[in-house]
Amino acid sequence: MGKRRGFARSAGYSACEPPCGTGRSDTGGGSKIGIRPEVADAKDKTVPASLRSAQDASLWLSKRHDPVGLSLVASVETLCRDAHEDHDWRAGRGPLRLSNRKLEEKIESWLELPMRKPADILLEKVDWEAGAWLSSWETSLPPDRPRYFKHDGFTGRIWLLSGEDPSEDVDDDDDITAYEEYDNAAEIAKNLVACWPNSPREIATAAGITLRQLQWFISERSLLDRAARFDLLRLLGIEYDEGMGGYTPAGPYVLIARKAHALEAVYQEISGGGDACPCEIVPTQGQADPSWRYILINAYGTPPTFVMAPRGEAITERLPDLIMNYEGIRPVSASLYRDVVSTCARACQTPQANVREMTEFARRYERHWTDCKWLSD
Repeated sequence: MGKRRGFARSAGYSACEPPCGTGRSDTGGGSKIGIRPEVADAKDKTVPASLRSAQDASLWLSKRHDPVGLSLVASVETLCRDAHEDHDWRAGRGPLRLSNRKLEEKIESWLELPMRKPADILLEKVDWEAGAWLSSWETSLPPDRPRYFKHDGFTGRIWLLSGEDPSEDVDDDDDITAYEEYDNAAEIAKNLVACWPNSPREIATAAGITLRQLQWFISERSLLDRAARFDLLRLLGIEYDEGMGGYTPAGPYVLIARKAHALEAVYQEISGGGDACPCEIVPTQGQADPSWRYILINAYGTPPTFVMAPRGEAITERLPDLIMNYEGIRPVSASLYRDVVSTCARACQTPQANVREMTEFARRYERHWTDCKWLSD
């Protein structure tokens, strides 16, 4: 606030610096109207913060002006009039009490500066080249998602809402009440990605989407198109359970114990709420893997899943608390142990190999888990 940096104050309007340009810092014609183009840094958070602040402020405008019609143009013009009136009202109030006398003095000093009306200059004569505006935003835009306009009869405004337009699904001839099913696919995917042997970037590439699309989907901030969603769920072994009315991790998997919450959530899903007798397997003869501990999740009548827990890590010591009904260590034959270690190694090579290698492992030992819990007494 203490720096003028080319800001021009006038009785009718003010000109301020645009947040971007093409990198040319010479003012040229821009100096004549008090504008200095600058390139927004990729890590600059002030521009998106300003947008969020403006969006939040728009919800609290006085809405004293009524739209002249139901068109989008009329709604935008009304929004501008409301914003202009709100600006004039705030500008006339003077600086608020900020509990910072030094800052208040700077504000008062700036307000006392003489008004200067910028010179009129044709835009085609400015001394900078047109470029991508807000380039730091454009690299972080959320994936596209369905949106629709809705007229608010109470305020007279038209709002842009996210999601599918519910009016398109209305069937006047159908009097049966439709109940919306809970879509927990993103939540399941989020926990699996946190436990997957491969990085989120590798998972996204294998599913044919970008890392940002994957991140926005599992954080439930954006949707994937039908094809991309199908490919991602198939890659992660997520299937729809009609009996439960939701999605579930069908597996089988090799998972890595990294995040406690994600591991506990995946185990609860795989085991049906803890209906399993999980245990750590070790060879009856020979040395165990010096780097990893192998935890068998053996839910009743389902293919086995293995959790690889790094030795010496804090989360590994918490396994008895995170995995319900944990039964400790159980010895198995050396040949089975070697098969588990080699299968897990192959399953960790690529995102696609995980379910594939574990499915083959489950087939080799099908008689051990079909209609029972493997290694159960």
